[in-house]
Amino acid sequence: MLTMRLGNRPARSAKPAYRAGDVLTLNKSGGRPMTATWTGPVLFAPGNWLICQWFGNDGELQQEMFPEETLERAHSTLTA
Repeated sequence: MLTMRLGNRPARSAKPAYRAGDVLTLNKSGGRPMTATWTGPVLFAPGNWLICQWFGNDGELQQEMFPEETLERAHSTLTA
């Protein structure tokens, strides 16, 4: 029988600073505005993480996961 231990779960993270639907950029390198689609804790690392989506230069939809502390609200965004 194969058993996997995950060890101790990380302590409960503080309330996320951002919510799904927020428009964000990377706080050091900037880049294209991204829309947060999910936010919360993960098993593999402490803190809150966000899944963000954006369109690349070629119009292709991109998606990546970022730690909350690497993001900030986009300063200039268009609203519908």
